[in-house]
Amino acid sequence: MTSRKMKALQMQKKIQKTALQLFDKHGFENVSVEDVAQAVGCSVGNIYHYFKSKDELALQMTDHVKRKYLELEKQYEADTVHTAQEKLLDFVAQTLRISSEEEALYKSFIHGLKYPERGAMKENREQRVHVRMLRQMVIDCQNEGSISRCYTVDEVVEQLVTMHRGILFEWRIYESNFDLAERGVRMAKILLRGWEKQNQSNPGC
Repeated sequence: MTSRKMKALQMQKKIQKTALQLFDKHGFENVSVEDVAQAVGCSVGNIYHYFKSKDELALQMTDHVKRKYLELEKQYEADTVHTAQEKLLDFVAQTLRISSEEEALYKSFIHGLKYPERGAMKENREQRVHVRMLRQMVIDCQNEGSISRCYTVDEVVEQLVTMHRGILFEWRIYESNFDLAERGVRMAKILLRGWEKQNQSNPGC
């Protein structure tokens, strides 16, 4: 990556981090894009270069996080040793770690919980890298037989996303005093056992 791109990514992260801090402190409705620009020390135009709107400031996944997901995707595609189910469990753990360790991403999640009426957590869901990767992993698991075809891909992905959000929420409630990734893998294994048993009890569905 060139130094110019690195600086651009750093500015993008700084803008979003500052915006989220202001939203937390003063409330989303009480903070303008101009307020964010002033706090960052840049122009309003510079902010709109990276983010289309104030909502996007609060909820857009940064390029930095997207790259982490895409790097994981390449690793899974090149991995011919582990099963599709093992890769899915690893992805559950990795995404929970990313969601908790990336401050902007975690605060975006909390912002979405605080302002559910804005519906931003529902928007462009199918375009999100996380959801797209989950869909492919579920398909791979169905092809190997570790998830029953009695369940639709959308149904399984919906439950995995719900689990991910629920664990993050519990983690926040209990002030980060449990292993986020371990809890996610444990719960995902329980779900996977249920999805696999359907194959055995109703093979013709």
